[in-house]
Amino acid sequence: MSDIEVTAAVLGRVIVQAGRVLDGPFTQVIDRYGITRNAWWLLTELYRTRDGDLATIGEHARRSGLAASSATIATEQLAKRRLVRRWRPKDNRRTSFVAITDTGVELVDNARADLERSVAELYEIFDEDDRCTLHGLLSRLLADGMQQLGPRG
Repeated sequence: MSDIEVTAAVLGRVIVQAGRVLDGPFTQVIDRYGITRNAWWLLTELYRTRDGDLATIGEHARRSGLAASSATIATEQLAKRRLVRRWRPKDNRRTSFVAITDTGVELVDNARADLERSVAELYEIFDEDDRCTLHGLLSRLLADGMQQLGPRG
């Protein structure tokens, strides 16, 4: 173990550098599927919540950490490819709902499988206990970080 003091700044740099290592394979996969990052985050939010209650585009934007305008643009891109469907209720034309389609579910499943294959070797450096510990720590970071930092631009 290193003698370096693990301050917030040091930990932050390590997390950012680890993100950069994983960003390459992630970018290659979503580029192969022809979708933007914002579209991916929105699509995976819709995938995750597909069996739950209907929600507005704004609510899905909040849950996926996107600005409402970014989610609206992503929804338009995804709708053109029939990966999502959107509609407005007749009694409230200012509200828009969005839901993932079967084609969208298939794309997420395939892209996740491709991503898993592309980074499999990276994860071999961790044993099962390491993976469980890392999952727990990063899950806490994501849950608390999304609440503290709010939507991205």
